[in-house]
Order: sequence, then C-alpha cells, then structure tokens
Amino acid sequence: MTGTIRKLSAGEILWEAGEPSTFVIWVEEGILEVVQHSLQGEDAVLNRMGPGELAGEMSCLDGHPHSATLRAAGASAVRLMDRSAFLEWLRSHPERLEKLLHRQAQRIRSLSARLAEVSFDPVQLRLARFLLTQEGSELAITQQQLAEYLAATRESVSKALSAFGRNGWVKTGRGKIHILHAEALRKLVAEFGS
Repeated sequence: MTGTIRKLSAGEILWEAGEPSTFVIWVEEGILEVVQHSLQGEDAVLNRMGPGELAGEMSCLDGHPHSATLRAAGASAVRLMDRSAFLEWLRSHPERLEKLLHRQAQRIRSLSARLAEVSFDPVQLRLARFLLTQEGSELAITQQQLAEYLAATRESVSKALSAFGRNGWVKTGRGKIHILHAEALRKLVAEFGS
C-alpha cells in the first residue's frame, strides 16, 4: 500500500467517531485502539489493531462518518492513503476487495464473540483469554487500557491481575504485564468450556 507515514504518540487520536472519512490507515508499528465513548465519559475499546491491519475502510467504502474513535495505545506509526486513492487501489486489484471482505467478516465474528464474552463471562476469564491472544510473554498495557478493552472496571481488572499474580501466573509493574504461566491461563479458559 502506498501513502504517507505518520508517527503517533500514546493516546493520540487519528479520528473521532462521527467525523467524515477522508483516508484509511495501514498500521505499520504499534497498537491502535478502536474506541466507543459513553455519554458518561467512559471508553470501551472494541478492538486493538497491530501491524498489517487496516482501519477506516468501512467509512471510505460507504461514505458515512467514522463509527468509532481511533487512537494510538502507545507509540505507533501508520501509513495514510486518501479515500480516492484507496478506492482506486481496490478497483485496480479485485483480489484486494475479496481480502477486505474476508477481513470484515472476521471482524464481525470477533465483535460478536466479544459481545457474548462481555455479556456472560467473568472478568478473570476475559482477562485470561486476552492475555493468551497476545504475542510474546510481555505486554505493554495499563490496567485502565485493559479495563476499557475488557469492558470492566479498573478495580475488577486489578483484582483479577492480583489473583493471577498470587497464583504465579503473571507479574505486573508500571504499565507492563509479564505472562509467567500461560498453561495455567489456558487451563482456566478450558475449565470454563471455551
């Protein structure tokens, strides 16, 4: 994908929900969060996107404003492509559109699964699942970011992390989580029948 590279700092917003779409982004480095704001001023992180993922394509395709806010979870870099160039990029290679449709179907399935998790599963189970989906054994994320992603309170996430720490499964410190015993987390998830 062609386009301009833009560096982002932690918390920087690329667009807010409701803003018109003028470009798509391709994540080059770091993690971006797709966020919904509540009327009470709370945030829910709907998705975390890493290198190789595309954002803003839905609004570019249908011409409607962005449905969610997009912000950098930490230092990141993205490649920006304006709407007209993106549409031409798809038209010139129909196989790209097929891949994009496949990716959209995966996102819808993932969001449906997350909705069920948030509706029915305890915080410890949601936390264990999240940790198991991360690459590597060290994760740079704050408890507040975790709470927003898990649709939980910061206090309940803190309690779950403390319980995992007492069991020797994780170690936490200053915006980092070290997974010490992934097998124990897998066992917890399996016990809930997932």
